[in-house]
Amino acid sequence: MNLKRAIIVYNPMAGRPGRRAENVRAMTRLLEARGIRADAFATTGPEDASRIASNAVSDGVDIVISYGGDGTLNEVIQGMAGSQTALAAWPGGTANVVARDLAIPSDMTHLADVIAAGKTKRIALGLAKTGSGVEKTASGFRAPSSAFEAASTRSQIGPSNCEPRTRNPEPGTEKYEPGIRNPEPETHSERYFLMMAGIGIDASIARGVNKRLKRMIGELAYWWCGIKYIFLRRAEVFSIDVDGRRFESAFALIGKGKGYGGGMTMTPEAKLEEPWFEVFILPPLRNNFSYLRAVAACKRGTPEAAGAMLVKGTHIKANSTEEPWVEVDGEVIGPLPMSFEVVPDALSVIIP
Repeated sequence: MNLKRAIIVYNPMAGRPGRRAENVRAMTRLLEARGIRADAFATTGPEDASRIASNAVSDGVDIVISYGGDGTLNEVIQGMAGSQTALAAWPGGTANVVARDLAIPSDMTHLADVIAAGKTKRIALGLAKTGSGVEKTASGFRAPSSAFEAASTRSQIGPSNCEPRTRNPEPGTEKYEPGIRNPEPETHSERYFLMMAGIGIDASIARGVNKRLKRMIGELAYWWCGIKYIFLRRAEVFSIDVDGRRFESAFALIGKGKGYGGGMTMTPEAKLEEPWFEVFILPPLRNNFSYLRAVAACKRGTPEAAGAMLVKGTHIKANSTEEPWVEVDGEVIGPLPMSFEVVPDALSVIIP
């Protein structure tokens, strides 16, 4: 019997680390019993998962299994976009938004059955671009010249975020000092995303979350940072252009899928396989406490009651005279200006 080939890319520090290596060994045995030979690779630093996945695609591996959270998945797809290799999401992170949207089981035996069955669907990806079509100006958008030349040198962490500015290595890579802030996230010229891109408030919260606290209490760390944001921060206003229609916003979610963390729904009609975005646009509100009503509406699954607009489109630009940041699939990638487009037929994902 010819065994299918797979690799398991796992983040030993995702979510609340526990018996990850033991789980990987157990999954390897389950897959082998189902006709799949799997090799496992632990990530040791940023973008390591992208390199491992890219090498697997080049080597003709049939399936790449991402074991971790949405951040690990996001890294993996950077090395897989445009290929025919199948991606399997093994939920093991904090929110596991993508796995939930795909209805992927968390039980290892059931997941091994799903992977072995090999049912896939082809999906579109989002692509966030810096310095490609937008330039930071006081009056709006214009043709690019050298936008983002200084993006990587900006220092924004300071008192505006939830934790004090102190540089420190990512846990699991070098010496980690509890209570000290992790490094400023890198800015990227292009970044694929599976589920969503968030501009403004949620990216600020994601930047401010204490990594050690996140590992201890999971999603509650984001809620804690969000509460501190309400009391300490002012939402930064930006303009967002969706297929030529311009809106003023304090927070926008560009949905490729309908999932979001915290049990909230903002883009209920977004579908991973469709070549368009659904965009949730929340205008500036009177004060920060007004945003709590918007959160409550999204928790109820009625985003239209949040006072937001839901718009569909394929080409999006966002710009600001201030400096709102952007996250994709929960990973902070840099400040505005930025553009977003759909990449159709970009990835095969395993589904139940």
